Parts: sequence; structure tokens; C-alpha cells
Amino acid sequence: MKRIILLLTSLLSVLCLGSCSVIGYLPVPDSHATDETVTPYLEVVPKELTYSQGYTPVVSRYSYDRLPLEGEKQLYTKLLAVCYDIAPDATDEVERYAMPQVEVQGYSLTEAQVRTAVKALTDDHPEIFWTTGTIGYYSDENTTIIQVYSKCSPEEIDTRVNAVRSVANAFYATVPDGLSAFERELMVHDYLLERVAYDKDVDMVNFDNNSPDIYTVYGALVNQVAVCEGYARAFQMLLNGLGVDCVGVMGRSEDQLHMWNAVRLDDSWYQTDVTWDDREEPYARYIYFNVTDEVMGDDHTTSPLFTTLSDDEINGASGTYSAGIMNLFIPTCTDGTMGYYYQKSPHLTDYDGEDIKRGLLQSALNREEYFVFYVDEALDYDSAVYNLFTDYPQYFFDYVSAVNNTLTDYSIDSSNAGYYMHKKSRILAVELHYY
Repeated sequence: MKRIILLLTSLLSVLCLGSCSVIGYLPVPDSHATDETVTPYLEVVPKELTYSQGYTPVVSRYSYDRLPLEGEKQLYTKLLAVCYDIAPDATDEVERYAMPQVEVQGYSLTEAQVRTAVKALTDDHPEIFWTTGTIGYYSDENTTIIQVYSKCSPEEIDTRVNAVRSVANAFYATVPDGLSAFERELMVHDYLLERVAYDKDVDMVNFDNNSPDIYTVYGALVNQVAVCEGYARAFQMLLNGLGVDCVGVMGRSEDQLHMWNAVRLDDSWYQTDVTWDDREEPYARYIYFNVTDEVMGDDHTTSPLFTTLSDDEINGASGTYSAGIMNLFIPTCTDGTMGYYYQKSPHLTDYDGEDIKRGLLQSALNREEYFVFYVDEALDYDSAVYNLFTDYPQYFFDYVSAVNNTLTDYSIDSSNAGYYMHKKSRILAVELHYY
């Protein structure tokens, strides 16, 4: 006996501080004929990505590799193959543009399995940003057929994809050869912080009022306005193009849905949240750059793996989570040695503070507003803060005196030195004033 199911699936239209967007149903006729209903499809052929010489791009397959069934992998692969074939005319009043139907023979996939395969595709391919959240789904004992749609016409997709690639190519042209993976990641991180603005006008009540672009690489790279998903997807796309493995991570922060990234450097994974690093305080620009699960877990909660959810939960029929906000791949991040401040900041290893004095002098010579340093694991963090600023002899002010003895035209004002603690990251940021 055949079965026909209407599938409602969200392709990760996630608000950084909100919830999933509302998406309507698409009726599927009581038939599974393979004849195309809209022809001919127009193939979008974008300009090439030139990347950067010296780096071999990587294609993310982490979510694909986690799909447990061969039928799910076939569906993923076939959906990927039709994403650039778009009908020239909209199919209905909401202007959905059909893509070719995808048929998987020999597999009767459940709704949850279809949702999982679609989620894997959007996880691995941030450069595909025009799919809608509504798809048609048919399944019988031996066949699964999927109808997907674009929210843009083929002409508009061509324009938008080429705009994204033009921006990416211009960025790649600035990346010199010979950089380490850490240095390439840092370039992408800083590029996005300098280029992208968080959409502070996002409507948290009526999500239909928000531009769908803010969740995409197009919004981040071309419009230069995005929310967390746009930041995370642009970060993943640009890093993959520089040969660095990067995936998106779904979860929550401040009790709202959120998305950030995990990055693989050498044989270790690290968590990075570009959105949360995009803040006004200059000393906090790298708080969430290559941190451990423990550090990120202080104010982020990772969504569960799909393997821990029931079909009803994946389908959104019960529970807190669904296909749109679950994870297919969550790397373990326990190594903190590629954290920005661990790599780039002076280290307080003992109270002689020679490394701190050198770093403080350089900050003073640059007239920087903040001096940030790392408290080495050899020292207890709370005790170090107390010994530096509260308990006699208040070592930090000895460091200031030593630096002031070197400066000639001005001095650091030791009577006006507030400090900011971030214990999980083991950093201290001291506000500097001069006279």
C-alpha cells in the first residue's frame, strides 16, 4: 500500500536571538509520476571561485558522513545535483520556483529520515542559500520522491551567487601564501567582523517581517547585514575555501536559538562564535575564538545529536528540538592551545611578569586602550587577580612602574586602571589611561 505524506521542513531559517521561521505546507498530488511538471529548467552556472593560491579548498562532508542509511545519502546527493536547476516560472502565488523532482529507488524513507538528509545538505553547503523551507514528499514501499523549491528565480540566483563569489574571490585575493590554518582562520574571523553588521532591527515577534537574506552567506557577504546564521555560514564557506575544515553548530545562547562554528586545526577541533565576538568592547573581540567545550558551555548550550531524538522530535511533533535545530555532527573540543589569547597574548606564568612587562610596554607605545593578557594554568586564576590588583605588593602596578620608567613623553596612569575578568578564557583585560 502506498502512502503520501505532506512534509514540512525548515532549512535552518534561524534567528540569532529568536526562533525558527514559520513555513507553510505544500500539497503533494496522489501520484508519483516521474514526468517533469515544469520544463525546461534553467541551469545556473556561476562564475568560478578563484580561491587563493597555495591552499586546497575542502568540501564539507561531515553531516553527510553521519547519515546512517544509504537511501538518505542518495537523497542528499541527488538533491545537491538539482540545486542549480530552477524552473523559469513560479508555481504559485508565493513565488516558489520548482527544482527537478528527486527519486530514490529501493528506499522507503520516513519523514524523519528525509528531514535529516535535507538538514545534512544545508549543513555541508552554506553556499546554497535559495532553497525554501517547504518541500513535497512522497513515499511507498520501494520509492521516495522529493520536490524542492527555490525562493528565487534562476536569473536572481545567478545574480546573487555571482555576487557572493565576487566578494569571496576579492577576499581570497588578499590572503597570502604560507599562512598556517590558525592564521587563515583569523583572517576570515577579522574580515567578517570588519565587514558584517548584526541586524539589530530583526523582528523577534513576526519573523515574516525579516529579510530571509540575513540568515545566508549572501546577507553576510553582499548585503553586509546578518544574524548568527549568516555569520556562521559565511565563516564556514570562506574557511572551507582556504582549506580549513569548518562546520556549523546549532544551539542556544541567552535562551534563544543560536548558531556558531567548530573549526579543525591539525588534529584538534575548536569552537568559534564570530557573532558573539562582534561586540563593541575591543578587549572582547576574541573571547570566543577557538575555545573548548567547557568555555563555550559557560553561556552556550549545544543542541542534541539527531541520533538521540525520536522521529516525532525530529519531525517537530513533540519535544523541544526538531530537524531544523538539531546537530548531525558535534566534534569534541578539549584543546585550548589554539585559542586566540593563548596564542597571541602575553602570558603571566609567575609574578616576575617579564612577558607581561614586554606586552604592556608595546600596548603603551601603541597608545592602546586595553591591555589583555593570559593567566597561565600554572597559576590559580582568582589568586592571580587578587595578587595583581588587591594584595600587597599589587604586582601589576610594579609592571606599570617598570614600563613608565621606559616611556619618555607620557606615562600609564596607575591610579585609573580598571580591569575585566573572563575566568573561563583565563584572560584579564586592563583598561589603560595615559597622562
